Amino acid sequence: MLILRVILAVLAVGLLAWRPRSTVVAFALAGMAGASVAVGASVGPAVRVVGPLIAFLGAALTLAGLVERSGLAERAARTLAAAARGSMAALYVAVCVLCAALTAAVSLDGAVVLMVPLVLVLSDRLGVAVRPLFLGVVAVANAFSIAVPQGNPTNLVLIGRLDLSPTAFVVHMFVPGLAAAMLCAAAVALLERRSLAASYRSPPRQASPFSRAERHAMFSLAGAALAAWVAPIVGIAPWWPFAAAVGLSVLVAAARPRLVVPWRIATQVAALVIVIGSLGLRAPAVPSGLLGLLVVVGVIAASAAVANNLPASVWAGALLAGPSGYAASIGLAIGPLATPQGSVATLIATDLAGDAAPRFPLLQFATISAGALITTTLLSWAGL
Repeated sequence: MLILRVILAVLAVGLLAWRPRSTVVAFALAGMAGASVAVGASVGPAVRVVGPLIAFLGAALTLAGLVERSGLAERAARTLAAAARGSMAALYVAVCVLCAALTAAVSLDGAVVLMVPLVLVLSDRLGVAVRPLFLGVVAVANAFSIAVPQGNPTNLVLIGRLDLSPTAFVVHMFVPGLAAAMLCAAAVALLERRSLAASYRSPPRQASPFSRAERHAMFSLAGAALAAWVAPIVGIAPWWPFAAAVGLSVLVAAARPRLVVPWRIATQVAALVIVIGSLGLRAPAVPSGLLGLLVVVGVIAASAAVANNLPASVWAGALLAGPSGYAASIGLAIGPLATPQGSVATLIATDLAGDAAPRFPLLQFATISAGALITTTLLSWAGL
């Protein structure tokens, strides 16, 4: 039976890496998960992972639709473009800073859900290149997600396992997370330096008052962000307060936005949790000190990049103890940058961009991810 489970796991990971946006592949993964269950795999971990994922992503996607239809995304895009004064490099910096702020407010998944439509507006209205802005959003959201408790789901697991306060987590991880985000943003800028050397016609600043729909979208976004921020402080996972805040906003909206449920992504993640969980992997013994932290980061980062960070987080839970817990969090957040299927946030961003999504620079992002992993681990080990 173990051989069959290994075959199913290898096939599942290979299919997702081959066609991460394919609905047919998602159904195939579901079939493999069913086969794993038939030979003894448990569905419990998948339910615990995917339940909150569907609630949060469904709420985030619905909120993004509300923001976009209100005109707030276009207003924000025009404001950023006007502030950058026709410089693509300045616009890139502004997009990365806003993405980092949204990651801190509504997590990396929520950030890409809100930023990708804004990037598409910039492209449609001003003709700016999508590729550098899209890659910058993906890189910054993933890297900065380790800086604050609600930035990444794995951070909350870490806080719960180590009985840390949100304040202690921020003190230890904010500087490494900020450094990782800046390093990744700079690396993408270097990669896309030709596009960022270009200019565009700067639009005039929009002085018109906010519409009723825009005000509602702003209050909805602020309410959801506040719920996500307060939840870890009072010991609650942010998914449910965030989803509740968005649900309330939808109920009082003048025009009800369309409810979006990310079934394909949820199916992919659930299937991977089941088939990989059936292997019964255990955390290996690692050396102590800096070398041990680098080993933990490297193993978990590679696992997350190949098989997606949420399934990897189930296996990595055994490593969440002491300093290795921080290392596990780093590996789960930054390691997935190396591949298009590694992070749920990257999958969402690619889905939202549709045909406008640029081809994923696998080799370059693998290099960027490795550099950010080493830098962040060193900073975390040094206690900065």
